[in-house]
Amino acid sequence: MRVAVVHDGTINPGGAVRVVTEAARALDADLYVGFSGKEREWWQQRVPNDVSILRRTSRSGRLNDIRTAHSMLNLELHDYDVLFTSGPAAKFVQPYDDQLRVHYLHHPPLAALWFEGGLLSYLVKSLDRLETLTIPAVIANSKLTATRAERHYGESVDKVICPPVDVESFDATRNRRSKQLVLVGRLEERKRPGVAVDAMRQLPEYTLKVLGDGPLRGMLERNAPDNVEFKGYVDDETLRRTVEQSVAGLFLAEREDFGITPIEYMAAGTPVVGVDEPNTKNQVDEQTGVLVNPTPDAVTEGVRRVEQTTWDHAAIRERATAYSTDRFREQVEGFVEAEYF
Repeated sequence: MRVAVVHDGTINPGGAVRVVTEAARALDADLYVGFSGKEREWWQQRVPNDVSILRRTSRSGRLNDIRTAHSMLNLELHDYDVLFTSGPAAKFVQPYDDQLRVHYLHHPPLAALWFEGGLLSYLVKSLDRLETLTIPAVIANSKLTATRAERHYGESVDKVICPPVDVESFDATRNRRSKQLVLVGRLEERKRPGVAVDAMRQLPEYTLKVLGDGPLRGMLERNAPDNVEFKGYVDDETLRRTVEQSVAGLFLAEREDFGITPIEYMAAGTPVVGVDEPNTKNQVDEQTGVLVNPTPDAVTEGVRRVEQTTWDHAAIRERATAYSTDRFREQVEGFVEAEYF
């Protein structure tokens, strides 16, 4: 069974990249990437076999999406028995008649989830629907995504397999720094970093370490109180150490399709102050954190509740093991083999 894993691409690697690299390991597959902000060597360090980068770029956007979809339409992958695809543009890969096609669905395109009108958005939504309905086997990354798929495509997914989280690399026994909070994520509207920053005005005795970058960083830095520190993108070791030393991790993303960050907090034994919305409320409960509304007052109250609670850090970490890398590989390999054979 020869397998090709096809990913539409990325500028700044995140959770979707971990999905495709671990899928390539699980399936002993070659990897094709539509566009990349990283050199080919970066990818080769993470997968077992050959890597093909269709285009190197440092820019995303609508034009990039169109060019990537066009590249996917013209990919010649007839030497493979199975095509495992990931990302909206990768849906445009055209399989041969005897090939098994499996697609890993992170979420329907935002044009479908929050349609705001306009012919181009409608075209994106329609084309995505047509291409999705031609795929015989679809895996969703969460229960929320599975529900969205049924609503937007009128079809049920075949299986839910949550993304892999590097649980093993986190240490839940590290000493905590009193009153230190952490926020990990891209600084964009959908992640609601402004809510967390505003909450810190009511928590002057705490400090907040913000790990991540994005279009809102400049505005947030100008308006943030002195107890918020912006670190930008950091290496993996710095991220792990900061999360392990914090007394709570904040996660307020709007209806996140999965959310790897809360699981990383949990892997470090760090309780989560999470937004009371799907999919976050499917991950966090009273044993692993507190759920709050996405307002500064509610976040402030959530942090206070974390402080007043005695947490079993080892138990929090144990809950994260359900999302391990080994679990992901086993489930992906088992699903593909069952579909193929």
